[in-house]
Amino acid sequence: LLSVAPQNEEKITINRPKLDLASHEYQLQLHAVTSVELPLLEKGTQLASEEFVFGNYQSNIIENNNENIMVSKDQNNLNIKSNHISAVFNVDNGALTSLDYGHGNILLQGVKANFWRPTTDNDFGFNMPKKFGVWKEASDNQKLLSFKVSSNKNEVNIEDIHQDNINNQLTVETVSELADKIGTITITYVVDASGLLKIENKLSVDKEKLPNMPRFGNNFIIKNEYNHVNWYGRGPQENYQDRNTAAFVGNYSANVEDLYFAYARPQENGYKTDVRWVTFSNNEGNGVEILATDLFGFSAHHQYNSDFDAGKQKQQRHMSDIVKRDLVNVNIDAVQMGVGGDTSWGARPHAKYQIPAKNMSYTYYISPIKK
Repeated sequence: LLSVAPQNEEKITINRPKLDLASHEYQLQLHAVTSVELPLLEKGTQLASEEFVFGNYQSNIIENNNENIMVSKDQNNLNIKSNHISAVFNVDNGALTSLDYGHGNILLQGVKANFWRPTTDNDFGFNMPKKFGVWKEASDNQKLLSFKVSSNKNEVNIEDIHQDNINNQLTVETVSELADKIGTITITYVVDASGLLKIENKLSVDKEKLPNMPRFGNNFIIKNEYNHVNWYGRGPQENYQDRNTAAFVGNYSANVEDLYFAYARPQENGYKTDVRWVTFSNNEGNGVEILATDLFGFSAHHQYNSDFDAGKQKQQRHMSDIVKRDLVNVNIDAVQMGVGGDTSWGARPHAKYQIPAKNMSYTYYISPIKK
């Protein structure tokens, strides 16, 4: 029990167990609650809370094993296979069209660079569709410039591939030009025989004085059966980088439909920040884990991103206009800008919560869920 007068302080001692700060991460959560019944407040009503995260989180990323990868080419498909993973790339457009961990292809649409978010009411306040619109074009219109395959940093001529054993890793690099030639996005896939898929994104910006970006990330779509989500990061409610201190770091689970926050006017929603890993699984427990060495953000919906986007002008739409689709749409981001809110008629998110247009990169991994 504390009884501290205004403008005064009191020190307390918290007894804690022995902690391994070098190899584990911990959260200290403090809650202030009423100790007696008060007018309008029951005993035990929470008045304040705070979380302190400390230690060193160790990501469980294990690359390499002693197996070989088989690679073959038929028509416009590059097929990569080991005992633990099967991946197929379209050599004409660079898309990852199939990812199979022994239970069938999980993908409906492969990985694509994404710089746009469905416009929020606050975004409309500063006319984001006009001022940042170049990044929507960059998300929607990307032209493949090159498709390269390499093993041990040695380039492989895909026209000479028939049915070859390539050691334990194969690298596929795609370079795409963004709309209006504002720059290029290089997505590099490293397929490991163990089943680990490394995905690295490198953005190179050519034009000066580009506007800030709403987000820097990837979008892909998986089959609807993988609708059980488990994540270690901030939650359980939606949170954004300038609105996340009330969302404590923890291990949370939800179905995809429960991640949708139905604003009166459809817009960006349901995001999670400071994520260490997230899994998507089906009723049998099969699925994929997405993890990284750095914190990332994610969202998942039974809708396309575009379903929540009103376009260039605010529309009088409602949650009843949003259709539930037979898919799981996944966004994995290095960063998404804050949502702001100082005003809704012109103020942007604070500068430290925006994303300047510059050369950027980030990496994450996909692996099968380990039972």
